[in-house]
Amino acid sequence: MSTRQDYITAVGQLVQGALPLGQTEKIMAINVAMKKHSKHRPLIVVEEVSGDDGFDYAVADLSSWAADFSVVRRVEYPVDDDDPDADILDDADWEIFEKAAGKFLRFLADTPRSTEQFRVTYTALHTCTDSACTVSDFDEESVQALAAAMFCEMLATYYAQSQDSTIEADSVDHTSRARDYGARAAAFRRLYNDHMGIKEGQVPAASVSADQDLDGSWAGDKLTHPRRYR
Repeated sequence: MSTRQDYITAVGQLVQGALPLGQTEKIMAINVAMKKHSKHRPLIVVEEVSGDDGFDYAVADLSSWAADFSVVRRVEYPVDDDDPDADILDDADWEIFEKAAGKFLRFLADTPRSTEQFRVTYTALHTCTDSACTVSDFDEESVQALAAAMFCEMLATYYAQSQDSTIEADSVDHTSRARDYGARAAAFRRLYNDHMGIKEGQVPAASVSADQDLDGSWAGDKLTHPRRYR
């Protein structure tokens, strides 16, 4: 598994030469690339949570939950690895409910006991640290190209903003460098988009959510979620 240093090295190999920007900007470019890649192919996290005899559980307590990004994909309860398909709850059995304290995963037909666990599968942001990066081996080279694209955009911006109009030769040189790095950024981005099957300017949805707060077909209250609490 690659580390952040591997990504820094890869960006340096893709964008060679004596450069005015260094490792700090490369790390920033890598972080931006991780977030962009997360929109296209998010990290999938499976986490087990202990019950507390209640039906509301703060999603912020999930170890990799990212506010305004993460989405719950499925909930398994009770956890039984001998027959996992039987444990996946229907969408009508849970919902994401927002209260003043934040967003909660709410069970609509169960209350996991303190002696039980339930399993949550959700999307999360990719990360890249000194210890490890979460991007799959299959996507790694393309994400490194995306990081190189972000770094080239920084270089293009640097040269575009560093022109000295009082020295004509210097101004022309900086304009040329800004244009060159802009073109290189576009080329690296195309490598990533081609790998991911993305058309320029389009962002495929990382997940789909739905309003699960539906009335029962019998027009009555839900077992643990009556109308007066909604």
